[in-house]
Amino acid sequence: MNIFSGKQLLTRASVVLIALVFSCASFGWADTAPASAEDLAKINKQLLEKISDLTNKVDQLENRVVRAERAPQTAAISAPAGAEGDGVLRTTGGDIRLDGFVDTSFNWNFVTPNVVPPGGTNATGNSTLRAFDRESDTFDINNIQLNLYRPAPDSGGVGFRTEFMYGTDAQVAESAGFLGGTDEFSIQEAFVELKAPIGTGLTVWAGKFATLLGAEVIENHMNWNSSRSYLFTLAIPFTHTGVRAMYNWLDGKIGTTIGLVNGWDSAIDNNKVKDIEAQIKWAPTDNFSIVQNFMGGSQIADDRGDNRYIFDTVASWTPLPKDLPKLHLMANYDYGVEERLGDTTAPLLEGHSADWQGYALYAKYDLYDWLTLGARWEQFWDDMGVRTATADELWEMTYTADIKVYKNLLTRLEYRHDHSNTNNLGVKSFDTGTENNQDTVGISMIYLFG
Repeated sequence: MNIFSGKQLLTRASVVLIALVFSCASFGWADTAPASAEDLAKINKQLLEKISDLTNKVDQLENRVVRAERAPQTAAISAPAGAEGDGVLRTTGGDIRLDGFVDTSFNWNFVTPNVVPPGGTNATGNSTLRAFDRESDTFDINNIQLNLYRPAPDSGGVGFRTEFMYGTDAQVAESAGFLGGTDEFSIQEAFVELKAPIGTGLTVWAGKFATLLGAEVIENHMNWNSSRSYLFTLAIPFTHTGVRAMYNWLDGKIGTTIGLVNGWDSAIDNNKVKDIEAQIKWAPTDNFSIVQNFMGGSQIADDRGDNRYIFDTVASWTPLPKDLPKLHLMANYDYGVEERLGDTTAPLLEGHSADWQGYALYAKYDLYDWLTLGARWEQFWDDMGVRTATADELWEMTYTADIKVYKNLLTRLEYRHDHSNTNNLGVKSFDTGTENNQDTVGISMIYLFG
């Protein structure tokens, strides 16, 4: 029986009930003699039986209506839980999201790379002064990265983020005192996120996280070029362990960050003195921003008095209107100084202060939706060899083409030329000490998911 027939039965029952009432009343009105007590009792019993029967039928109809109304709602609620492709792991505490990528590459060095250091595994050698693309003349699994995270609610609450790395990139990005630098596995980031509804919203991270410094990041596909700059590789740290607080002002046009961390790429503090990190970002418009970073603290074991300071500036600009193909420009400048060097392999440097500096200029042009061209020019000065192990003045130029073969597949083609002005007693920087130039070609294939 459907709902409509149930309503018809209910209407008919009401009519019968009304008719019975009037018919019963007519017993007293039609006869001139009053009804006996026995007759009235019999009529009353019949009425009670009919009312009870009608009440049971009404209850049955109401139950059917309720079940019919609930059925569509239950289906609508359960459908999203079984939907595919939402990239979410559902738990009682909230949704945990999963994404990541697989980064593979082949790099070719046109000169003879430097001899592999003891314990190395690449028989063809490593490209000099390179980090994440150092393995030359070989296929490489750079990074298989899995990100698990639950963002803290904007209205206030707690979340977390973890980034697991596997590959040769993990050996470069690993923090001292954590898993070691030779294992291909690393946890790049692992922090608890707290958002407090104070003013425009205060965000606090506690754990391990990527540095504020620099124009580039560890993840290949998030940079404008595939190989990393000298500034990213030599001038600044990669990660920190500690606590960081962030707060925005003037509707997000100004962002501020301050933190206390163990030091440069140190999961465990080696001198019981915390480094301070600070950032101020100014973004007056959607197409321009400038960021100033600062970090200071001692990096020498058991030394609290001699500090290392780094000043880092990054400016980004998109000059063309939005309806034209997008040209993106970026500049990065770093200046670092260490007040006193600890034990080094060069006795003349021990106990002396040293500084380093450099700049990088970037350009990226979105030619088509599937093709982007990028270029980088940079210079780096390390007069005392505190960052490069030998006094050196470097420059490099890099040209990169990004091709999106499929939506989630990025292919990167890159040519890079490195030059060094060093000539230390006839020993030069490249080609096992015989050349001051190095040319490399690389190709990366990166699959993104999540």
